[in-house]
Amino acid sequence: RNLNLEIIFLYWENAFWHRNCNYHNLITSFSCPPVSVMRDLISFKLCTRCRGSSVKLFGHHVRSTTMLMSLLESAIFILAFLAAHRTLNDAPYFDPAAGGAFSDFLAFAILPAAVLYVIFCAFGAYRPDAQSAIQVMAQRLLIGGVAGGLVILVVFAIFFPAATVPTTVSLAVGGAVAITLLLRIGVRGAALEAIKPRVLVLGVGKCAENIRALCKTKGSSRIVTFVEPQAQTSSNAVVPEDCRSPMPDSLAEYAQKLGVSEIVVALDNRRGAFPAGDLIDCRMRGVQVVDASSYIEKEIGQVDLDNLYPSWLIFSSGFRRSYFDAPAKRLIDIVCSLGLLVLLAPVLLVTAIAIMLDSPGGVFYRQERVGLNGKPFFVLKFRSMRNDAEVGGAKWAAKNDPRVTRVGAFIRKTRIDEIPQTINVLKGQMSFVGPRPERQVFVNELSEVIPYYNERHRVKPGITGWAQINYPYGASIEDSKEKLKYDLYYMKNYSIFLDLVIVVQTVRTILFAEGGR
Repeated sequence: RNLNLEIIFLYWENAFWHRNCNYHNLITSFSCPPVSVMRDLISFKLCTRCRGSSVKLFGHHVRSTTMLMSLLESAIFILAFLAAHRTLNDAPYFDPAAGGAFSDFLAFAILPAAVLYVIFCAFGAYRPDAQSAIQVMAQRLLIGGVAGGLVILVVFAIFFPAATVPTTVSLAVGGAVAITLLLRIGVRGAALEAIKPRVLVLGVGKCAENIRALCKTKGSSRIVTFVEPQAQTSSNAVVPEDCRSPMPDSLAEYAQKLGVSEIVVALDNRRGAFPAGDLIDCRMRGVQVVDASSYIEKEIGQVDLDNLYPSWLIFSSGFRRSYFDAPAKRLIDIVCSLGLLVLLAPVLLVTAIAIMLDSPGGVFYRQERVGLNGKPFFVLKFRSMRNDAEVGGAKWAAKNDPRVTRVGAFIRKTRIDEIPQTINVLKGQMSFVGPRPERQVFVNELSEVIPYYNERHRVKPGITGWAQINYPYGASIEDSKEKLKYDLYYMKNYSIFLDLVIVVQTVRTILFAEGGR
């Protein structure tokens, strides 16, 4: 019965997603030739797929609110550069009859707008904290605007030396940042809540409460209510009473009345409480239905270890690898590692001198870590602690750890101490992106108390990773468990696109010293 029900869900998911997807309705409203090509690509799901509160882009879940803001602000960036060029240069880039050309449009609008967008991503301008807190929002946008303007000037100086006009770039970037900041301030609060996807959670137990707690701090969708199944007694309820509602006669009609686009099944015990008929009715009416693990995966960007069953790992989508992935990833590893060594060579030299002057001992520190398939290797780092830091044995790094030197405190915060690991990447022992390698003594300890911990060794460890850009420094068993949730998400949804996203967002963790200890 469960297998038949799953087949029905999968069939109707593929049959109904086009008709009820807001993005599909928006995209199909365009008809001009360039946009119609993109419309067909998206409509046939070659690159993306709608999933209610998120869009799956090249295998990676992107929040629908982030996608909407990205599209809107990208259009603002393009118009800002077009307006600046038009105002200062009187250049009709859209009118071939007047001397303009599409190549000019690409060079003076699309290219700088794309560079500015990537810089904003690198500075964390599209993270949830930068979309809600005004101070963080203004900081990220202003610093990103200055950095983006400088990078655009460098790009123009290299590729279009005759067209490099600082005044034009300054006007365009300044206007784009100002309009974007005003737009974000305007959509905060009630306006931001209004554009969030509305979700109904079926269940009021521990699993449902876990979803409520996670979405309260990290979620991008709006949970309108928690429905209490008829077979579940109130004595087992954990969700606060003011958030609960009784099981309606028709769950589908109730969901449509509330404007719900997605139902999350979060039942602690499905035996006798699983309303199969109601959920099938919801699917037939175009309402998305997902389980709690899948919802947390796409909403929070992590795998739910607390409710993870082997069957979910076996039958859920993901964990795919193509013949193209391995050589492409290796190419990214080599390019990023060599580029980092060349660009930061002066920083590395100054760091080495500072370490020698600050405390006795060597400049570099070699430590055994667990690599691919559990094989040990020696990782190379700048020494950031005293020579006698582990006389009494291996210890977790603590906040304001007295073993850390003065120079070590700075290079750990800014992650400069990790840069020598590019040598490990070039040797093939590590990848540029992947789960952080851990010491064998800690692996033995953690694998005994955290389920599936050794699964993170199925891929090469990395200098940076999905856990590093989403979670602070881990120095306890609980921290390691949280980081494993992100590592498993990375392994499940791996793609070259996700690697590039992580590389770009690593800039934020270095610039704002996030996560170092």
